[in-house]
Amino acid sequence: MSPSIRFALLAIALQPFTNAAPASLQPASFIALQASVVRVEATRERGGMSLGTGVTVAPSVIVTNCHVMRDAATVRISAGGRLWDVTEQHADVNHDVCFLHVPDWRGPVVVLGDRVALELGQPVAAIGFTGGIGMSLKFGNVRALHILDGARIIESDTAFTSGASGGGLFDSAGSLVGLLTFRSRGLNGSYYALPAGWIRDGLPTDQQWDAVHPLRDAVPFWQRDVATLPYFMRAPPLYAEGRFDELIQLTERWSAGDPVDPEPLRVRGDALRKMDRNDSAIVSYTEALQIAPNDTRAWYGLALAYAGLGDFVASKRAESTVASLDAALATRLHGEVEGLHHPSDRSDSH
Repeated sequence: MSPSIRFALLAIALQPFTNAAPASLQPASFIALQASVVRVEATRERGGMSLGTGVTVAPSVIVTNCHVMRDAATVRISAGGRLWDVTEQHADVNHDVCFLHVPDWRGPVVVLGDRVALELGQPVAAIGFTGGIGMSLKFGNVRALHILDGARIIESDTAFTSGASGGGLFDSAGSLVGLLTFRSRGLNGSYYALPAGWIRDGLPTDQQWDAVHPLRDAVPFWQRDVATLPYFMRAPPLYAEGRFDELIQLTERWSAGDPVDPEPLRVRGDALRKMDRNDSAIVSYTEALQIAPNDTRAWYGLALAYAGLGDFVASKRAESTVASLDAALATRLHGEVEGLHHPSDRSDSH
């Protein structure tokens, strides 16, 4: 490895980390916020009902996901054992952000979070209706921030179910930072929230309200065909299927479109590491960390890449940084590094 890369890594390692010891979130801190969260009941044109969640973001205004409203002929919200009629709607179907006008609703308005304040590893809380029935409160941490349309989609390990679509993702101060929207499945499933900036920018004026009607052709960005999905959604299947050459080509197009996005650099490092090109992987991880020094996943991959080269001193330094950012992730990383450091003895004897 070149001296310049080693120097860059040292410089990154010496930078302070603002969320080195994330404060644990206390359930009592979020009780008051539940008064701002409602259940959304959308009666379908052809019968049946879609259930979701909504959050009060302005006087008599609820925000939810458009996919909750896709087949809705009429919509009501429920809270505290009562029902309120939704009289108008305003839809941003591409971003999956729908606003509901509920004139008689007097629920407290939440504070919208700052569009740039969210950080990797930051603790967050999700409030929504589990299965559309009972309200739940779940805690987790921000795992990644995916740049899209001038904002950042929030990926976390804060679990929620389909009935929680349109619910709120809150920071430790109780500010709404995201709208619970979709999730990936599998053992290490991730949960995605739309940025509060899209809510703030999309709040309708009096002239923008429409009558409640089905959004039959509403296909949000995350439900489109593979060729038109955002890069951050196209990458995981290629990685899971071991199509690493294609993944590297994807990251090159990704980086060309947004040179200041650290994610394609980190993803490229992951692909190179899986191809046993650990020296090149270290370069990619380092470039990602120069843009985003708190990128836990890049530090995670860097630790494994160094371990793959047999440099367990450098691997330990990267592992220590992961521990300072995300203790749970560091535990998993330690097991992987130990597996490379002390591989199980193999025997052909029977």
